[in-house]
Amino acid sequence: MEAVLNDISTWIQSIGPWAYVFAPMLMAAVAILPIPAEIPAFLNGLMFGPWIGTLITWGGALVGAQISFELARRLGRPLAERFIPAKSLAKADRIVMGADWWGFLLPRFIPLIAFTALNWGAGLTPVPRWRFFWTTAVGIFPGALVFTAAGAGLPSLLERFPAATWVLAGSLALFGAYRLYVARSSRRNSPPAEDPATS
Repeated sequence: MEAVLNDISTWIQSIGPWAYVFAPMLMAAVAILPIPAEIPAFLNGLMFGPWIGTLITWGGALVGAQISFELARRLGRPLAERFIPAKSLAKADRIVMGADWWGFLLPRFIPLIAFTALNWGAGLTPVPRWRFFWTTAVGIFPGALVFTAAGAGLPSLLERFPAATWVLAGSLALFGAYRLYVARSSRRNSPPAEDPATS
């Protein structure tokens, strides 16, 4: 583990200011793709410290979430209107709009709900952009702070408790794998579109 940290430090020093470009781009990509964001957030804390690292994690994830939302709205919504019965789509829209802002904010605080699924799913609904943006910004900040701060404290943890560091690294890996499994399972087990003939 110590060798890995040294390699990361050397790589950061070699790219210099470009690290402040690559790290937010990586977080944005993670927010768009079904990839757990905890590990990049952890690395941001390790590379940039708790405060700058949190801003990079939070800002990059927010940009990626908004990109996912816009792509789903511009491309996904027309597809949904084409393949999903209008009655079913209208019912889903009423449920989403009836949930108001808390229906988008509260799921952000539940770790088991896939971050990317919320981003793409919201774009398929008529939810206002501003509501999506501010609930995402508020909802993801605590997680960004916790995981980034954990990464920032890794060197001192490694120095004082080497065994605990391996336990933490293994736990993060298992948690990330579980989040990826949940995201894939939710897509695979999603109910089929309602048949107009049976509605």
